[in-house]
Amino acid sequence: MSRKIIYGGTMKAVAFTTLGCRVNQYDTDAMKGLFIQKDYTVVDFDELADIYVINTCSVTHMGEKKSRQLIRKAKRQNEKAYVVVTGCYAQLDPDTIAAIDGVNLVIGTNNRADIVNLVEQLESTERQINAVRDIMKESNFEEMPLFGNESDKSRAFMKIQEGCNNYCAFCIIPYTRGKLKSRKVNDILEEAKRLVNHGYHEIVLTGIHLGNYGVELPGRPTLADVVKALLTIPELYRIRFGSIESVEVSDELVELIATNPRVCKNLHLPLQAGSDHVLKLMKRHYHLQEYKDLIKKLRSRIPDLSITTDIIAGFPEETDEDFEETMNTVREIGFTHIHAFPYSKREGTPAAAMEQQIPEVVKKTRVALLNSLSAEGFAKFATSRIGKPGEILIEKEEDGYYVGLTDEYIHGKVKIGSKKHEIGSLVTGTIVRVDGDAVIIEFL
Repeated sequence: MSRKIIYGGTMKAVAFTTLGCRVNQYDTDAMKGLFIQKDYTVVDFDELADIYVINTCSVTHMGEKKSRQLIRKAKRQNEKAYVVVTGCYAQLDPDTIAAIDGVNLVIGTNNRADIVNLVEQLESTERQINAVRDIMKESNFEEMPLFGNESDKSRAFMKIQEGCNNYCAFCIIPYTRGKLKSRKVNDILEEAKRLVNHGYHEIVLTGIHLGNYGVELPGRPTLADVVKALLTIPELYRIRFGSIESVEVSDELVELIATNPRVCKNLHLPLQAGSDHVLKLMKRHYHLQEYKDLIKKLRSRIPDLSITTDIIAGFPEETDEDFEETMNTVREIGFTHIHAFPYSKREGTPAAAMEQQIPEVVKKTRVALLNSLSAEGFAKFATSRIGKPGEILIEKEEDGYYVGLTDEYIHGKVKIGSKKHEIGSLVTGTIVRVDGDAVIIEFL
């Protein structure tokens, strides 16, 4: 994106960077839209800007360290710029953020709909503004809609739920995002229509605790109700889900995935550990057999379903036997992809106080073993698709191919031929081979 900064004029340039999850990315995209609506120009974070917004993560210590580095980088790039820090780290520890030299505005995980007004207040005061509020007192979903800011994109992430009431032993998120808050179905539908009108043809529904969508709203609408509402939009080609807790996958949702080709055949179901001993230590809300039974039921109803997962390696008190059980569980289930990551100690969570912390070298080894199984799982699933229909929603052109994701959340490539296709178009053919981490689709 080209830089358009007019010093001394009315147009200002704002740059964003985002750490962490898809929910954070949604929040960043929404804040971009708020600035664009007020005639600000968005530039890359590496460019000179009048305002730098750092959307932080606090899931791991590394996320917090990177957040601090980016704050300092912004000030080095333009010492006269306003530096705005928002997100989970800002919510969790606003005093530490405020103490970093050069920070002008601190916003947590709420009150971001007012970010432009808060930035403009900085122009009339020499004081730092701290707009962080007690997230535990917030009970309503903060409406911060997307405006379809990037015309070259075909897929949009839409946050429909915020907060979590589970309090797993390892997780800091309930303390940074607060309690469950869901977006009204009508508000979701209206934003989806606006996104489709801007050229987005796939919407990924995201949230902190997506499977518990609607439990606190009048009438208790469900995630399935959201999907049915979105299916009324003809130009919306695909509906995809972010992470869903396995115990919250309803029969109605399964039926929608099984029977409607516009609902993607891919579910991300966090396992976290394949051992009941570790699941209990983690304070997860299911037993291993329950998870396995769900997978069996899903595959019997949706044979081509792609299942991905998260696994934490090296949770406190995880023995070699526990980890071997996890490895055996992974082999038995056969995930398309595993997001494996080492346990990160978060002060204030029960796991941080456990005595038997696992050495970093052991965590690293376990992550590598899980990544190896992840590669095997992908290869097996992708190979099983050869000879079957393949469809991508085009996201870009690269090295002579149209590139995008298949329905099952696999990278797909279609050779560019004489017929021209636009970004956001659906291209269908037959999967003929696997090429690294992608499948090649041809018209046969």
